[in-house]
Amino acid sequence: MALNIEVFDGNFKITSDADNVIVYRKINVNPTKAPNWEKRKKEGASPDKYEKWVNPTYHGTIEKALMRIAEQRIRDSDATTLAELLHEIKGIRREISDVLSVRV
Repeated sequence: MALNIEVFDGNFKITSDADNVIVYRKINVNPTKAPNWEKRKKEGASPDKYEKWVNPTYHGTIEKALMRIAEQRIRDSDATTLAELLHEIKGIRREISDVLSVRV
């Protein structure tokens, strides 16, 4: 049985195969914004928005997968000062620490 866990507000998903822990990122797709939309529309394509899991990255452990997600969230930050960025980094690290410290 493979992992299939949505994490961090459902914006990332962790799955697994026999050798790897795989991280996917969720994006929202608006097909009407595609460059070939008019052609696809004539072919009967749906204009409905949908979610898609993209950009898989492969990791040896859950901890490394979570660190990859943390790094991506930091890169996506809207911080405009170092203080804001540091605050966000601390919050992300706290979230990961909380996840990893949960005892069953």
